Amino acid sequence: MAKLIFTYGAMNAGKTTYLLQVAHNYESWGLKPLVFTYEGCDDKGSCRSRLGISRKSEIFNKEYSFLDVEVSNVAVILIDEAQFLTNKQVFDLCRIASLKGVPVMCYGLRTSWQAHVFEGSSALLGLADELREIRTICKCGKKATMARRIAPSAGTADEDIGQDKYVSVCRKCWFTYHDGEEQT
Repeated sequence: MAKLIFTYGAMNAGKTTYLLQVAHNYESWGLKPLVFTYEGCDDKGSCRSRLGISRKSEIFNKEYSFLDVEVSNVAVILIDEAQFLTNKQVFDLCRIASLKGVPVMCYGLRTSWQAHVFEGSSALLGLADELREIRTICKCGKKATMARRIAPSAGTADEDIGQDKYVSVCRKCWFTYHDGEEQT
């Protein structure tokens, strides 16, 4: 049976770079990967790493139906920014892996900069056959598990990425920065 795999990590851990490497590996064997990224993260139709590497990708949004994707010649489905998936989309990706035999590998964050679990991440944490963590470090040297927003754009919703800038931090540094703010 094909698996649904969720690879997660803090900001700047290298999730997209890893996804691009997986796509390259499949192609090097003559197999077809199908790569998706969220429309709010890239409107140019490419999956782009902060290291500067990129590839053409399909765009998904909250209304996108993965069940409409023709998977007969697809060796693997790779989803970047998987935290933005809906519960239904995660169930549909689970159906594709289970019933159509196509592995699905999702890459994303677990929580927002406000420490809220994303809808897609929550569903993936519950349904994925395999969970993988990519680690990065905080400036203090400890393992980073959180994100801190350092340059907000207009809007404050978790889903509104816009031109916001984030840094990866450990939980201690996150609490130090957010001390005095009510977390709900």
